[in-house]
Amino acid sequence: MFTVAFWKGAGERAIKTFLQTSLAAMLAAVGSFDTAWEVPWVNSTHDALGIGLLAAFLSFATSVGNSDFTAGAPDETELLGE
Repeated sequence: MFTVAFWKGAGERAIKTFLQTSLAAMLAAVGSFDTAWEVPWVNSTHDALGIGLLAAFLSFATSVGNSDFTAGAPDETELLGE
């Protein structure tokens, strides 16, 4: 968990999860209205970002719980201690 590879993997996973979840929440909110003029954009955007942040936090927690998988296979220089 205390390697650069872990933090890169965890950060990438959390960012992807944030973007995917926020976009899905926004599309779900927009899809429930007939026209774009009816959508409460400010509230929908805040809600979608909040849901995305929660998902990113949970993604990071998953990374910590499974740190060996998140870090990937160590390269040869880590194994040799160089």
